[in-house]
Amino acid sequence: MRQPLFDFDLKRVSREHYITGKAAINFPHAGSTTGGWHFLSYFDRETEVLKVSLAGIHYPDTTSFFGDEGIVDVTEQMAKRGWSVESRKFYMADHYRAAADMVVRWALSDSDHCNVEIDEWFPSPTDKQRLLDLLDTGEPQLLEMGRLKKVEAWLHSQ
Repeated sequence: MRQPLFDFDLKRVSREHYITGKAAINFPHAGSTTGGWHFLSYFDRETEVLKVSLAGIHYPDTTSFFGDEGIVDVTEQMAKRGWSVESRKFYMADHYRAAADMVVRWALSDSDHCNVEIDEWFPSPTDKQRLLDLLDTGEPQLLEMGRLKKVEAWLHSQ
Protein backbone atom coordinates (compact mmCIF):
# COMPACT_ATOMS: atom_id res chain seq x y z
CA MET A 1 0.00 0.00 0.00
CA ARG A 2 1.30 3.43 -0.92
CA GLN A 3 2.16 5.92 1.86
CA PRO A 4 -0.22 8.93 2.07
CA LEU A 5 1.32 12.23 0.95
CA PHE A 6 0.17 14.18 4.02
CA ASP A 7 -0.69 14.03 7.68
CA PHE A 8 -3.95 15.79 8.51
CA ASP A 9 -3.14 16.50 12.15
CA LEU A 10 -0.01 17.41 14.07
CA LYS A 11 0.26 14.28 16.23
CA ARG A 12 3.43 12.93 14.60
CA VAL A 13 5.31 16.23 14.32
CA SER A 14 8.61 16.08 16.21
CA ARG A 15 12.19 17.23 15.85
CA GLU A 16 12.89 14.07 13.84
CA HIS A 17 9.64 14.21 11.85
CA TYR A 18 9.46 17.94 11.22
CA ILE A 19 7.06 19.57 8.76
CA THR A 20 8.69 19.96 5.36
CA GLY A 21 7.85 20.20 1.67
CA LYS A 22 5.28 22.63 0.33
CA ALA A 23 3.55 23.14 3.69
CA ALA A 24 6.86 24.46 5.07
CA ILE A 25 7.62 26.45 1.90
CA ASN A 26 4.26 28.20 2.27
CA PHE A 27 4.57 28.89 6.02
CA PRO A 28 5.24 32.58 6.74
CA HIS A 29 8.49 32.55 8.69
CA ALA A 30 9.12 35.87 10.47
CA GLY A 31 11.20 38.33 8.45
CA SER A 32 11.43 36.01 5.45
CA THR A 33 10.84 37.07 1.85
CA THR A 34 11.31 33.56 0.49
CA GLY A 35 8.93 30.73 -0.20
CA GLY A 36 5.35 30.67 -1.37
CA TRP A 37 2.26 32.48 -0.33
CA HIS A 38 -0.36 29.74 -0.23
CA PHE A 39 -0.48 29.29 3.53
CA LEU A 40 -4.22 28.57 3.71
CA SER A 41 -3.87 25.64 1.32
CA TYR A 42 -1.98 23.84 4.08
CA PHE A 43 -2.98 25.54 7.36
CA ASP A 44 -6.52 26.98 7.56
CA ARG A 45 -7.79 26.93 11.12
CA GLU A 46 -11.19 28.33 10.16
CA THR A 47 -11.99 25.43 7.82
CA GLU A 48 -9.77 23.02 9.78
CA VAL A 49 -7.61 22.29 6.76
CA LEU A 50 -4.25 20.88 7.76
CA LYS A 51 -2.05 19.07 5.22
CA VAL A 52 1.58 18.56 6.20
CA SER A 53 4.35 16.35 4.91
CA LEU A 54 6.79 15.05 7.50
CA ALA A 55 10.48 14.33 7.13
CA GLY A 56 11.27 10.66 7.54
CA ILE A 57 7.65 9.70 6.85
CA HIS A 58 6.39 11.34 3.65
CA TYR A 59 9.83 12.62 2.71
CA PRO A 60 13.20 10.94 3.10
CA ASP A 61 15.15 11.55 6.28
CA THR A 62 17.70 14.10 5.01
CA THR A 63 19.74 14.38 8.21
CA SER A 64 22.69 12.67 6.51
CA PHE A 65 22.54 15.35 3.80
CA PHE A 66 22.00 18.53 5.84
CA GLY A 67 22.32 17.72 9.56
CA ASP A 68 20.00 19.91 11.66
CA GLU A 69 20.39 22.96 9.41
CA GLY A 70 17.13 24.84 8.92
CA ILE A 71 14.95 22.87 11.32
CA VAL A 72 13.20 25.41 13.55
CA ASP A 73 10.85 25.34 16.51
CA VAL A 74 7.57 26.89 15.29
CA THR A 75 5.47 26.09 18.37
CA GLU A 76 4.80 29.74 19.15
CA GLN A 77 4.00 30.72 15.55
CA MET A 78 1.64 27.76 15.21
CA ALA A 79 -0.12 28.67 18.48
CA LYS A 80 -0.62 32.25 17.27
CA ARG A 81 -2.41 30.78 14.25
CA GLY A 82 -4.61 28.56 16.43
CA TRP A 83 -2.68 25.31 16.07
CA SER A 84 -1.52 24.27 19.50
CA VAL A 85 -1.49 21.11 21.53
CA GLU A 86 -0.69 21.37 25.22
CA SER A 87 2.94 20.51 26.02
CA ARG A 88 3.76 19.66 22.36
CA LYS A 89 6.54 21.29 20.40
CA PHE A 90 6.26 21.69 16.64
CA TYR A 91 9.24 21.72 14.31
CA MET A 92 9.35 22.77 10.72
CA ALA A 93 11.91 23.19 7.97
CA ASP A 94 12.66 26.79 7.10
CA HIS A 95 12.19 27.65 3.43
CA TYR A 96 15.75 26.67 2.51
CA ARG A 97 15.63 23.29 4.23
CA ALA A 98 12.15 22.56 2.86
CA ALA A 99 13.33 23.27 -0.69
CA ALA A 100 16.49 21.21 -0.15
CA ASP A 101 14.37 18.33 1.22
CA MET A 102 12.18 18.59 -1.89
CA VAL A 103 15.25 18.45 -4.14
CA VAL A 104 16.58 15.35 -2.38
CA ARG A 105 13.18 13.67 -2.54
CA TRP A 106 13.08 14.34 -6.28
CA ALA A 107 16.72 13.29 -6.78
CA LEU A 108 16.02 9.93 -5.16
CA SER A 109 12.94 9.39 -7.32
CA ASP A 110 12.63 8.26 -10.93
CA SER A 111 10.99 11.54 -11.94
CA ASP A 112 12.63 13.78 -14.53
CA HIS A 113 10.93 16.95 -13.25
CA CYS A 114 11.83 18.77 -10.03
CA ASN A 115 9.08 21.14 -8.89
CA VAL A 116 11.36 23.45 -6.88
CA GLU A 117 11.31 26.88 -8.52
CA ILE A 118 14.51 28.52 -7.30
CA ASP A 119 14.06 31.92 -8.95
CA GLU A 120 10.41 32.20 -7.95
CA TRP A 121 10.78 30.98 -4.36
CA PHE A 122 14.18 32.61 -3.69
CA PRO A 123 14.10 35.89 -5.63
CA SER A 124 17.12 37.65 -4.14
CA PRO A 125 20.69 36.60 -4.97
CA THR A 126 21.39 36.21 -1.23
CA ASP A 127 18.43 33.89 -0.71
CA LYS A 128 19.29 31.86 -3.79
CA GLN A 129 22.89 31.49 -2.65
CA ARG A 130 21.79 30.37 0.80
CA LEU A 131 19.79 27.54 -0.80
CA LEU A 132 22.68 26.60 -3.09
CA ASP A 133 25.05 26.54 -0.12
CA LEU A 134 22.71 24.18 1.74
CA LEU A 135 22.45 21.93 -1.31
CA ASP A 136 26.26 21.90 -1.50
CA THR A 137 26.41 20.32 1.96
CA GLY A 138 24.40 17.39 0.61
CA GLU A 139 26.70 16.76 -2.36
CA PRO A 140 28.78 13.99 -0.73
CA GLN A 141 25.63 12.01 0.10
CA LEU A 142 24.17 12.59 -3.38
CA LEU A 143 27.45 11.43 -4.94
CA GLU A 144 27.50 8.32 -2.76
CA MET A 145 23.93 7.52 -3.83
CA GLY A 146 24.68 8.12 -7.51
CA ARG A 147 22.30 11.09 -7.75
CA LEU A 148 24.66 14.09 -7.86
CA LYS A 149 24.72 14.34 -11.67
CA LYS A 150 20.92 14.46 -11.75
CA VAL A 151 20.89 17.39 -9.31
CA GLU A 152 23.72 19.17 -11.10
CA ALA A 153 21.89 18.90 -14.44
CA TRP A 154 18.74 20.31 -12.83
CA LEU A 155 20.70 23.19 -11.24
CA HIS A 156 22.21 24.10 -14.61
CA SER A 157 18.71 24.31 -16.06
CA GLN A 158 17.58 26.82 -13.42
